[in-house]
Amino acid sequence: MAVTRREVLRQGGLASLAGLLPMLRAAGAHADAGAGDLVTSWDDADATTLAQWIARGDVSAQDVLDETVRRLERVNPILNVLAQDHIELAQAALSNGLPTGPFSGVPFLLKDLGISLGGTVTSAGSALNANQVATSDSEIVRRFKAAGLLIFGKTNTPEFGLALTTEGTHLGDCLNPWNIAHSTGGSSGGSAAAVASGILPMAHATDGGGSIRVPANHCGVFGLKPTRGLTPGTQGAGMSVGHVVCHTVRDSALMLELLAGYQSGAPYGAGLGNEGFLERSKRDPRRLRVALNLTEPAVDLDDDVRACITDTAMLLEMLGHHVEEAAPGIDYNMLNAVQNTLIASDMTAWLDYVEQSRGRPIAVEELEPMTHMIRREGAKYSGADVAGSLQLMHGIGFQMAAFHRQYDVVLQPVTSTPAPQLGTITYQEGDDLLAYTRRFKAVSAFTHLYNMTGQPSMSVPLGQSKNGLPIGSMLSAAVGQDALLLSLAGQLERARPWRGRKPAVYAGNA
Repeated sequence: MAVTRREVLRQGGLASLAGLLPMLRAAGAHADAGAGDLVTSWDDADATTLAQWIARGDVSAQDVLDETVRRLERVNPILNVLAQDHIELAQAALSNGLPTGPFSGVPFLLKDLGISLGGTVTSAGSALNANQVATSDSEIVRRFKAAGLLIFGKTNTPEFGLALTTEGTHLGDCLNPWNIAHSTGGSSGGSAAAVASGILPMAHATDGGGSIRVPANHCGVFGLKPTRGLTPGTQGAGMSVGHVVCHTVRDSALMLELLAGYQSGAPYGAGLGNEGFLERSKRDPRRLRVALNLTEPAVDLDDDVRACITDTAMLLEMLGHHVEEAAPGIDYNMLNAVQNTLIASDMTAWLDYVEQSRGRPIAVEELEPMTHMIRREGAKYSGADVAGSLQLMHGIGFQMAAFHRQYDVVLQPVTSTPAPQLGTITYQEGDDLLAYTRRFKAVSAFTHLYNMTGQPSMSVPLGQSKNGLPIGSMLSAAVGQDALLLSLAGQLERARPWRGRKPAVYAGNA
């Protein structure tokens, strides 16, 4: 009998590995027979490996899609990673023939936010968009397709990406495969959980305030937020950029090569380099000057997080880099106020536009209380407030550029604690914007600086808490130094491999 997510949750939240395995076997027993070597080999394969198998004829693209769907069926009833099912579209794409790209035939999931896939809904985690069917592909989707990726669905995300935990009414909560009582992070939580749980090796993600790095941190995968405008889709204030979450540095580097390049007409990205990421990831970087920053912003750090970042600093020194404690002197009260102004006013303007274009008000039930609150708060800001906030944001960029004349890389935590329990950093009834953001920024206080400055920043899964939750180390570089970060990430991956770690809820045989 199939195991439903509700039945698992009824077991009491924190599911031990011993308790979960019988349920997982029961849920996936039908898929084990006949899968053969593909199942046992898959657990060590990244997207590059899968593409190589397909290109050599070791397996067919249909074989790989079938196994991916079997893996999805095993764990999705528990984790709720999937927002939209496009398996039929994937089958049609296979029948029509895929482009011959570096990832030709590799199954892939899009995030259900910030993109369009022709003929399908992108709900952005909201009932408001539940019936909005796209008429064409967005540019980043065209580049994913040109790489040969086989899109078979979209992943869970909170409403409009406005939360740093993937919890919501429309799509339901997404659960962390390491411990289902804990958050996956947001807003790319569905993508990170899908990769971490072994459904597939790489999935689309976006980051507007930490939404690649926080889920990568909480789910124990690798996540790089590229430089602003390096990949298609960056608009408005330029805080959100798109890329992937994955297991290996080489997948991230190769995918960045395939995505990078100025999108004609875009407000950001002209003149950025878009080659050499994969080659750089294979070579150790020069001796780097690393600023270890555990003092800004001033938040309480969990002991396990502090120990992990200190250990990463020691590892960097062992690898020949110079590490010293330093901080750029950012005014985080101002930074947080600027971010709130820009995000809330942008959300309000867009929802006002939706009402005007469709000719009727947005009903209460079409948005979650969190979004209604943000819309009300955003309406309080004037045009002068927004213009002033943009100027302050760019000033912070100049401040960080000056800091990087002294230091190549900044080492910080991704979050102040490992993945929090579900329900602890979500919107609470009665919250205003300040109370809501204070709650989640007590955990996720570090990442949004680099969205506002446009710098590349990554979460590298080097550590673990005493109770088995992943802890990532955040390393950030100056604008345009994505290749430097990937070179450093490759060096860290070779020095301390993380690929063999498996969470409690895992789609493979182990």
